[in-house]
Amino acid sequence: MTRRFTLGVLSPFLGGWYFGGILAGIARAGRSLDAGVIAIQTSDAGTEQTEIDQPPEVRHPIAWDHVSGFVVILNAAGPQYLLAAQQAGKPVVTVPHDVPDLSCPAVRPDNRTGAREAVTHLIAHGHTRIAFAGYLGASDVRERLDAYRHTMRAHGLEPDPALLFEAADNHEGGGELAARHMIETGVRSTAVLAGTDANAAGIMRVLTAGGLRLPDDQAVVGFDDQRMAAYLDPPLTTVRQPVEMLGYTAATELVRLIRGERPSPAPLHVPTGLVVRASCGCDHGHRAGTRPADAAGHLKAALAPLIDEVGLAAVAPHVEVLAAAIGGGPDRPTAARIHAALQGLTQATGRPEILMDLVNTVSDCGTASASERSSATPSAEPSGIPIESMMRDMMHTLGRAQFRDSVYLQRTLSRQYEVSTQLLRAHREDPRRLAWLARTQARAGSLGLWTPDGQVMLAGAYRRNGEPADQPAPTTAAAFPPAGLLAEASEHPQEVVFVVPVKVDTSDWGLLAVVDRAEQEVETGREPINQWAALLAHTLDYDQLVQDLRKGKDQLRTAALYDDLTGLPNRAFFLDRLREALDRDRPADGGRIAVLFLDLDGFKVINDSLGHTAGDGLLVQVATRITENLREADTAARFGGDEFLILLDGVDRVQQATDVARRLQDSFFQPFHVQGHDVVVTASIGVALADHRRDAAEDLVRDADVAMYTAKSAMKGSHAIFDSSMRAKAVKRLQIETELRWAIEHGEIETYVQPIVHMATGEVTAFEALARWRHPARGLISPNDFLPVAEETGMITEIGRQILTESGRRLASWRAATGRDLRISVNVSHSQLWTRTLVGLLADCLRESRLDGRCLALELTESVVMRDVTQARTILTEIHELGCEVYIDDFGTGYSSLEALHRLPIDALKIDRSFVSRLGSDTKSDDLVGSMVLMGRKLGLQIIAEGVETADQRDRLLGLDCGYGQGFLYAMPFPADQALEFLRRWQG
Repeated sequence: MTRRFTLGVLSPFLGGWYFGGILAGIARAGRSLDAGVIAIQTSDAGTEQTEIDQPPEVRHPIAWDHVSGFVVILNAAGPQYLLAAQQAGKPVVTVPHDVPDLSCPAVRPDNRTGAREAVTHLIAHGHTRIAFAGYLGASDVRERLDAYRHTMRAHGLEPDPALLFEAADNHEGGGELAARHMIETGVRSTAVLAGTDANAAGIMRVLTAGGLRLPDDQAVVGFDDQRMAAYLDPPLTTVRQPVEMLGYTAATELVRLIRGERPSPAPLHVPTGLVVRASCGCDHGHRAGTRPADAAGHLKAALAPLIDEVGLAAVAPHVEVLAAAIGGGPDRPTAARIHAALQGLTQATGRPEILMDLVNTVSDCGTASASERSSATPSAEPSGIPIESMMRDMMHTLGRAQFRDSVYLQRTLSRQYEVSTQLLRAHREDPRRLAWLARTQARAGSLGLWTPDGQVMLAGAYRRNGEPADQPAPTTAAAFPPAGLLAEASEHPQEVVFVVPVKVDTSDWGLLAVVDRAEQEVETGREPINQWAALLAHTLDYDQLVQDLRKGKDQLRTAALYDDLTGLPNRAFFLDRLREALDRDRPADGGRIAVLFLDLDGFKVINDSLGHTAGDGLLVQVATRITENLREADTAARFGGDEFLILLDGVDRVQQATDVARRLQDSFFQPFHVQGHDVVVTASIGVALADHRRDAAEDLVRDADVAMYTAKSAMKGSHAIFDSSMRAKAVKRLQIETELRWAIEHGEIETYVQPIVHMATGEVTAFEALARWRHPARGLISPNDFLPVAEETGMITEIGRQILTESGRRLASWRAATGRDLRISVNVSHSQLWTRTLVGLLADCLRESRLDGRCLALELTESVVMRDVTQARTILTEIHELGCEVYIDDFGTGYSSLEALHRLPIDALKIDRSFVSRLGSDTKSDDLVGSMVLMGRKLGLQIIAEGVETADQRDRLLGLDCGYGQGFLYAMPFPADQALEFLRRWQG
């Protein structure tokens, strides 16, 4: 069954005597107006906040697709949100307050009339020192305070500011604080009007504990007529606030606006009425001056506000029956009718505490009935039933009602316990499926969780009878709750759809919607649905935490086994795989195990020139190419840095392992694309095969590593198969690396020089600076033994810095001592060029030695500059700007592009000694050297021949028009500190 309208309700809470009472009135109006109700809680689930001074932030248009307008209860939403709703065509009615900058009807309780009646009643008892105690942060309490003051002045009594006691809140704790202030000031009042019944209860408790007798020493009147008022000692006289009527009136007004009718004249006040009991000083509930003989009329008057609030015509007949029973006479009803009236009154109103007021009234009438019997003739019998019987029936009815309340609360606590237990066991069943709602009184439910883009993903649904309707997913906040939930509520007129945010503090999961009845019995903020949402939020938080921990555990496990950059297994994982393979390896298996150790050549240069990000990108691409060239049964791993390991399981012969190595190296011929650059790298590979003596995994990896270094030392980009002789070489290399670090730190690296001679005149024009290692035990160590190690380990950069600095200092002293225009050239390694520190180092050297830049030349091999011609051009240009020259060393042995050579700022070519040594014995060498000289001349470059050892070679070079020579014919390299002596002895 579809309703004509759906009324939206925005409320900070959805239960308790106040919010639950207003919602009950809205639901009652909805039933009579054929309108459904969606009640939306705007405060967080499980919030500790009790006073709503400022509206909560509402960010989503929840249920806007369903509702035709909104009733807004007590600061439930801010002006901007409500204005947006109005602009979307959804009228707004507020209870019980106005919203700044928003034009809409407001439904309010007539606080002033109720407060005026209470103060007037106390004055009628003779009180003139009347205090006021309440929470002034609430607008309705401030209205009651204004009415109190106005009424006092209307009776000629000026309110004493010293008798105003401010409470911290509207609850019992706030009343207790006010009462302690009253005692501290000497309790100078004889009566007090409390802002709320809860405040009044706290005041009564503290004053009684302080030794005061109530109402003799202090009369107390409350406000709201909460259920507890009738059960306090003494029973509390209070002003009944018609909360259900507030909701009913607001819903009725909202429907008028939805239909396009004009708003009712403002303001819409709902009347309040004084409920007289004993705390004001009246005897058993009679107003001051009321006699027991007027009990029947008084009963009707006392219950009139309740009849008006509930608005049910069926209540009036019950009141008539009870009034007739109290009044006596020949038409007194039978016991059965009285019993039915008592039951009907408590069931229709839902307020069994009114029986307490009836008990007091009937008790007063008992005296009059006894008087009637004593004055009657002996033969006369009183009509109707005895008063004692009626009293007994009322007490039984009250007892049964209280028992039902007790059972209800016990069931509520039991349900909450069961729900809590099931949600705490969320690991057994996903709480988002809402199966736990079966343990509650809810008829149906739906859970929507926020998606990253602000949509709602419907994650769970529940229906008490049958399967829930299909849930569209994802949806929007405006379309939540699903239409199926509204249809479920429309089948049960007593129930509405409640929506609560599954949000606690900063943890915001989504929205929980259930079909249920308005909850009035529990304290505000403790209503079951509010607690369900809070528990669900914490459960989802816990579930997310567990998932994060599991994810973190998986990530830790992955991090322990895999390389986080390339995704390949890491060293530890590889060794485990290798151990397993070695355990399986038997000669009968028909295959052996091979380990390949792959190391990139020149990777440090790429890292230094293009940056570590580019280097990481290259490693990722290298890992991909490696895996693409392996079988599924093989395992590739990153060993660390630019080193990779490959496990080949089931190798029948050595050739299979070397074929894989060759295939991997061939795959590297295709350039890698790194940050806009095409980069070509080679890989040196070592191969080690397990033998029948059961190598340990670590030993097999070590052997492959040794083979790799052997291959790299012989020729980068090659591969080698391990044999036992390599191990001795590896030990020697390790020794060299260790001792070389010591040598660099302790000045064992010396600068040697070799002269460069103008061959036509025999004049020494320059020197080439060379690095030599003078070992304290082994003497001079060949550069071929330590420079490759220095290059691979990066120590070459520090060696180059020392040689450059020493060369600049030495050259400055030679020029000063001889007065000759001498120059010096220094070799530059891959690492030095691409670290981008070379230009600064040159500038420092020139500044410290006070040399002109043209005195210093840098020698680079073709392979160094051709790795990245564009970047090399930039660096060489910066070197030229310092005035320094650039030589291409070992020319003819690399893979230079003549076009690129033309583009680069180069000043000289040094022809490699391998070509010079064959002059005169190989016609092709003569032709090739001649071509080099001719090309250099055409490009305007100086030509320097290396390795000139004989006069014949010199003469042939001169015949080819080569200008400069360097070699043993002129001098072997010698220590730099002997250069001056050499120059003095040189005859040319």
